[in-house]
Amino acid sequence: MNRLMQLDRRCRGLLLRSVVLPLGDVAFGQRMMKRLRFLEQAQWWDPERLETARSAALRQLIQTAYDQVPFYRNLMLEKGLTPRDITTPEELRRMPIATKDLLRTGYPRLTTRNTGQRTYENRTSGSTGKNFIVLEDPATAGWHRASLMLAFEWSGWRIGEPQLQTGITYDRVGQKRLKDLLLGCYYVSAAALDDASLDRNLQTIEQHSIGSLWGYPSSIYLMALRAAKRGWNRPLKSVVTWGDNLYPGYRRAIETAFRTRVYDTYGCSEGIEVAAQCGYGSGYHTHALDVVVEYVDERGDPVAPGEPGNILLTRLHPGPMPLIRYQVGDIGIAGDQTPCPCGRGFDRMQSLEGRDTDAIVTPSGNRLIVHYFTGVMEHFTEIDSFQVRQESRESITLLVVPAGGFTPDTPKRIVAALQFRAPDLGIDVEVVRQIPIGPSGKRRFVISTVGRRQAGVR
Repeated sequence: MNRLMQLDRRCRGLLLRSVVLPLGDVAFGQRMMKRLRFLEQAQWWDPERLETARSAALRQLIQTAYDQVPFYRNLMLEKGLTPRDITTPEELRRMPIATKDLLRTGYPRLTTRNTGQRTYENRTSGSTGKNFIVLEDPATAGWHRASLMLAFEWSGWRIGEPQLQTGITYDRVGQKRLKDLLLGCYYVSAAALDDASLDRNLQTIEQHSIGSLWGYPSSIYLMALRAAKRGWNRPLKSVVTWGDNLYPGYRRAIETAFRTRVYDTYGCSEGIEVAAQCGYGSGYHTHALDVVVEYVDERGDPVAPGEPGNILLTRLHPGPMPLIRYQVGDIGIAGDQTPCPCGRGFDRMQSLEGRDTDAIVTPSGNRLIVHYFTGVMEHFTEIDSFQVRQESRESITLLVVPAGGFTPDTPKRIVAALQFRAPDLGIDVEVVRQIPIGPSGKRRFVISTVGRRQAGVR
């Protein structure tokens, strides 16, 4: 990259940080940049100062939830608790666990509050393939987007530098389209993973001198394999991944092909950015001023250090739908809390477990990652949960558990929606009463012996 282009990107970044993005926050009510500037300073606070700030945020969250959200007030009253009883992260253990089933039962009347902002529903299939709705507002979106922006900065990216992102939000309109234009985001489909599409992605990176690659590990892994096969060897500045399992083999292939480091992140579409890698070691920093992370066993008791546990999340920003001791459905291991060489004071997570996903391989050679299916299935509210199975390249079996509104026409509409981008893939829909739980304790979205063989995963 020549010096003139570098200067242009620095100027663009300064303009975006100082003028354009702050004005956008005012227009959309997000306050993302104000939060990002705060986090850029707070990440270097010592642990004691961080803990004081986190406990203050927690006390405010608990009081708000008690006063304004009947679901949490009822939980606390049943346990004989008041907000004065929960003033530190350690005292959160007194609160019952909020499961998705419990929150679904109370939604929206008992689980939401009025924030004075417009609200919208964010549908997610979660980590179990079961539909779940969270109510969000612009301030909540800005809160967790600021933490994601901070994680991007940990990878070396700076505002003003272009990036290529893989995803499943194909219709880039409104705020998403504006975000792409402002941040220089070249958004490509994570469902188009045939060789021709992968070649176009590599050409885009080269044509626009893109140094940062973001998206799902499985789609970027396939891009790396294609780059290696072609002998494409333009080094990138960094790769940031999220959303599904970053297998060691994926990381090695990506880092070798693009001659850079992979920075994995962990968040959930319920509006919580949980943790990210800083570049030192293989662990993660949790976003300590955004979320309290607990690791518990099946009884809800804390697990010993180094042992895997069910992850509970408490988002410190209440938003229109507070999430307190929310069992997200993932399994993780707490990290060594000794100081990190990077100098940041945030807590550390050793690893994220139990997000075992596969890719479906179509007869034409395209690959469909887990997010292709969740992106389609989350729009079918008459489906309670689902699982995709593939034993041969020609077809898949889709197990579905029906919910209210399910009709004989539902399977046909699902097949049509899934075949929109995979017309050559045979799809059999099987209605079942429940989806079996695997050895990890979680239901897997996708089980493909074909995909695992082709991806080299054992």
